[in-house]
Amino acid sequence: MNLGYFFRRGVVLFLLSLSIAAYSQQSVSGYVFDKTSNKPISDANVLLLPVSRGSVTDADGRFEIRNIKPGRYVISVSVVGFRTEKLNVRVNSGKDISLNIRLSSENRSLGEVSVVGEGAEQRILNNLVAEPVSLKASSSIITVEDISNLGAVTLVDAMKYLPGALIESRGRKIKQFFSVRGQTYPYPTYSIDGVWQKEFYETTYFLNSGNIQEIKIDRSASALLKSLSPLAGVIDVVSRKFDKRETDISLKYGSLNNFNAGVIHGNSTEKFQYSTGVQLFGTNGSDYRNGHERIMNINGNIGWKINDKINTSVKLFFMDGNRELVQPVAPAAAKLKNQKEKYTPLTTFMISSKTEYRPNETYSGELQVNYSYRNPKYFVENLKTGDRDSYYEKDNELTINQLNAWKLSLANVFRFGLLYNHWVSPNGKRYYYGNPADVHTWSAVITDQQRWGKWLVDGGVRISQEYYKQWGGFGIEGSGGKFTKVKPITNEWQSPVWQASAGVTRTVGALVSVHGNVSAGIVTPRTGAITDGGDRPENEKRTNIDAGIIKKFHNSGSLTVNGFLVSRRDAIDYSGKTLELDNGDIIELYTNRDKRNFGVEIDAKTPVLKWLYMFANITAMKGEIKGTKDWTKDDETPLFIANIGCNVQKSRFDFNLFVNYTGAYKNNRFVDKTYLKQFGKAPLGEFFNVDITSGYTLGSNKKIRLFIEVKNLFNEPFQTVPGYPDYGTILSMGVKMKL
Repeated sequence: MNLGYFFRRGVVLFLLSLSIAAYSQQSVSGYVFDKTSNKPISDANVLLLPVSRGSVTDADGRFEIRNIKPGRYVISVSVVGFRTEKLNVRVNSGKDISLNIRLSSENRSLGEVSVVGEGAEQRILNNLVAEPVSLKASSSIITVEDISNLGAVTLVDAMKYLPGALIESRGRKIKQFFSVRGQTYPYPTYSIDGVWQKEFYETTYFLNSGNIQEIKIDRSASALLKSLSPLAGVIDVVSRKFDKRETDISLKYGSLNNFNAGVIHGNSTEKFQYSTGVQLFGTNGSDYRNGHERIMNINGNIGWKINDKINTSVKLFFMDGNRELVQPVAPAAAKLKNQKEKYTPLTTFMISSKTEYRPNETYSGELQVNYSYRNPKYFVENLKTGDRDSYYEKDNELTINQLNAWKLSLANVFRFGLLYNHWVSPNGKRYYYGNPADVHTWSAVITDQQRWGKWLVDGGVRISQEYYKQWGGFGIEGSGGKFTKVKPITNEWQSPVWQASAGVTRTVGALVSVHGNVSAGIVTPRTGAITDGGDRPENEKRTNIDAGIIKKFHNSGSLTVNGFLVSRRDAIDYSGKTLELDNGDIIELYTNRDKRNFGVEIDAKTPVLKWLYMFANITAMKGEIKGTKDWTKDDETPLFIANIGCNVQKSRFDFNLFVNYTGAYKNNRFVDKTYLKQFGKAPLGEFFNVDITSGYTLGSNKKIRLFIEVKNLFNEPFQTVPGYPDYGTILSMGVKMKL
């Protein structure tokens, strides 16, 4: 029996009548979609008339209005760039209403729209991990349609045309590091449906894009809710969701035996939604540099609306396969060119759950639990001596994150959260194999958002601390004299680290908003980082400033201009030096030095014609390093990164063009010592890359699309890491079907 039962049985008639009245109230919920593209529409205003109560759709297009008395109402849905839709509904006692509302685009002049109205508070209650509005000018969203137009196979593929994006690709070796604003260490962290991931970096290079609904990228280092420092931004991967029964099938085949095949199925009812999918992709790689890979992803998630107050969901992910690591060419170090490496099997399993509790209009709670298990087996062979070695790189982690949000007033929302993570690697990872790790991490976060008319002010702080039950990565015996003085860490608390953020947003005129944010904190070196002296690098002290303006156009276009400054004292950075271990592996060494970088991002998107959509973005930046006396230019940071593209949708024909320019920069990582003495750092960047996809849709319901893709149209052998040139032009063709 619940608490309401005892009240109904134990109190007087007055309280009984109140209880009956409360139980007769229902809810109206649902999703809002673009009628043309069928993609969710966020930030749409949903108003219940004549009572003038409402909600704002979240990133999934979902809204919910609770505690509605039986009667007849009008639901009004409006958002910039779409025709307002009104529906007549009748609310009956004992029955909730679920709606799917589709809006038609409309090019017309609209009145003033405030981005800091009451919807900002409701948006937080519906999405507890939403970063503050003051970071909006530094945020990007890649939709499922964008992923399809790009022809992206993996998660990293889908992000390469973002403002300031740089993907350091070691020839599809073991890593494709994604970074923005020239910051190549530390890299952005990742979360899945808002659930933070600790050791997720390598999984991203094999994560198929087929089961991704959208990717949310916070380019600023100020993210607090979805990231556990290191002040480097966060990439949140949102799982695919369906509002109706649907099955998607895709097949693609191309040069170098590149292939991608997948099927995903999902459905949604009033109480349940689910999706499940299988994707397989791979390539034969280069005939003379290896690179053979076969990767399988299996995904599944299920959501259950238990009642009006509680929603829960569970996601499963399994990955397996094999990958040969591509052998580099000059100017890479001879050691790397003379060894053959591969992972087989490449095993990862992950299960995560999220339970949302929203008992009323003023409080939301969320519990996230994630468990990951990885056990890839690594093989290495010396091509000169024939020596071979292999070992499993087993590790697992458990993360528990609990978040709460209270609407303290009509204009104020307070959030508080606690996070715990336990990471265990019983044998150590590849570079530190044989050196076990057992690390506990605790963290707490507090944020507050206050609205004053057209002003919105936010602030927050996160504090984290690690406990090393065992960490042997610092005790590598027999791997060089520099490491003999370093002992393993056992049963020791590390110093707490913190991050604080404050921001402000204001609307100016009809469709213009101004955003500013300042954050500061401490960045700890990633577990296992070692200097060339055999010590752990010092913590980095960082300050980050973002200031931007967003202009919305009546035709659904937008222009964003954002300036940024990152000051990094004792910055944790690659030293350019390496060390060869006894097992033949080469590890990178780190250093501390003062650095800063600053620049501007310009991002424009607009529908030029009904059938033509264009985008363009450019990031101009400058990096500097503090020498013994003065600041000098950081030649490892490109001055410009620019992207331009278009999407043509004409009847049954579609055409997508993507062009990237990455400016010149240099690097000495893994470069042959003889080359360094003769030429210095290896030149990188300074290239144009052009990708094209085009398709034709068949069938009366346009459910079959035949397409062709060309990657690296002009066959540029560009390099983003020394010794790993791009494969060149890849031609593919395929089919996508909706059943």
